[in-house]
Amino acid sequence: GVPRGGGGGSPEELGERMWRYLTALSDEDPAGERAMRATYVGRRGWRFRFAGADFFVATFAPCYPASSSRYGFGTGRAFLLLQPEVSFARHDLPPDTPHTNWDDPQTVRDRTRVAFRDAGRGYHIPETTRYPPAEHIVKPLDDDGSSVVKWWQEGDPVDASAAHAA
Repeated sequence: GVPRGGGGGSPEELGERMWRYLTALSDEDPAGERAMRATYVGRRGWRFRFAGADFFVATFAPCYPASSSRYGFGTGRAFLLLQPEVSFARHDLPPDTPHTNWDDPQTVRDRTRVAFRDAGRGYHIPETTRYPPAEHIVKPLDDDGSSVVKWWQEGDPVDASAAHAA
């Protein structure tokens, strides 16, 4: 976890801290890829990679309300999840899809999305599977797809037009 006061006051502060953490980690990548130093972090095709493996990355923090999929459940700390993408294949997860069978969930992906929604923590599902993964690492407070926290960039980290430019 990130220590108290460790970048969880707002998604933008969280993003700044996560950029530092992920960059420091990628700078130590034994494979030498240094994923966070790529010039295309915010574009399709980029993935966080370490030691030759792709990772699903998500952040959770006190700044997110109980209605958010990134809610920290009162921990008072921010934390970063690094899940090897290969683990999805090991558990026979179906390929990513923008479609969800909300009324009669058929796949584990459907059931997960429905469970989050039913718990009051629904989240934006991109209209295509060809989206920039970095846009989903640090979520905005209102995760409706209308804005993106550009945590990988300096300057204004929130861009309402970015969600539709990909």
